[in-house]
Amino acid sequence: MTLTRPVCLFADRASLDRGDMDVSKIESLTRFDSRDALPAGSLASAAADAEILIVNKIPIGAEELAALPRLRLLCVIATGVNNIDLDAARAAGVPVVNVRDYAAAAVSQHAFMLMLALSTRFRDYQRDIENGRWQAQPLFCLLDHPICELAGKTLGLIGYGHIARAVERIGLAFGMEVLIARSLRPDAEQRPGRVDLESLLRGSDVVSLHCPLSEHSHHLIGEEQLRLMKADALLINTARGGIIDEPALLKALQRGWIGGAGLDCLEQEPPANDNPVIQARLSNLIITPHNAWGAREARQRLVDGTAENIRRFLAGESLPNRVA
Repeated sequence: MTLTRPVCLFADRASLDRGDMDVSKIESLTRFDSRDALPAGSLASAAADAEILIVNKIPIGAEELAALPRLRLLCVIATGVNNIDLDAARAAGVPVVNVRDYAAAAVSQHAFMLMLALSTRFRDYQRDIENGRWQAQPLFCLLDHPICELAGKTLGLIGYGHIARAVERIGLAFGMEVLIARSLRPDAEQRPGRVDLESLLRGSDVVSLHCPLSEHSHHLIGEEQLRLMKADALLINTARGGIIDEPALLKALQRGWIGGAGLDCLEQEPPANDNPVIQARLSNLIITPHNAWGAREARQRLVDGTAENIRRFLAGESLPNRVA
């Protein structure tokens, strides 16, 4: 452990802390400062003295790294690192670490919330009650919107990290069969028992996305893939918006190629007011504001995981979460 605590800046703290996070572990290790959200172009001046920089979604490339000559460690307070130019970080000699397996419980329950809301037509029935339709009819129940059980259905997982495994466990508890897609990376060793993407899309009643956004997964689900899916299949995305081609998805939902979709992320975030997917207001589409990971417990694990990365770095220990 260094004798002098290094200067540490958390550059976009408001992206995860709404006054309910305990950052004392980071404060005990560093001379800690934070900003809710730095204005564009102000990172270099705000972090001029920073030896450790914590970011969530702020883009960091060669230009930003060149402007921070004192930087010794870049902490991504998230799992996804698609906002970081990892090659530039390697060239600058700045280690990049992220935090893994902090949100499996939160995201898996959110994924099933979307599945359940779509399969039970929850929003449609809530709207019926709000509009007085249940109250105005003679029968004790409403059955106007078809409901389906998840038991006996096939759940297809694309990506098989901590979150996907948690989704798998819940799916098995619901009595679902599970298919796992082969790795999207062409150089990856393919594990036995996994299926190709086309077979998974054709055979699944629910397809749930859990892969990182990369050159291999960008617009992975487009018109061709959506046409392969069952007409009543559900598509769930709690990963990254860019994995789905949004105009193709909108067409698929409007034309009945698939049964419904639940999205916790869009390609542009925050989305524009005139985003066609949002403006469509389809009954078979649920969109949540990229908050599947946002349970207080998960966010605290994220903060504590970042503190542990900093502690290990300062102690000269190996960095198991190092990505560059």
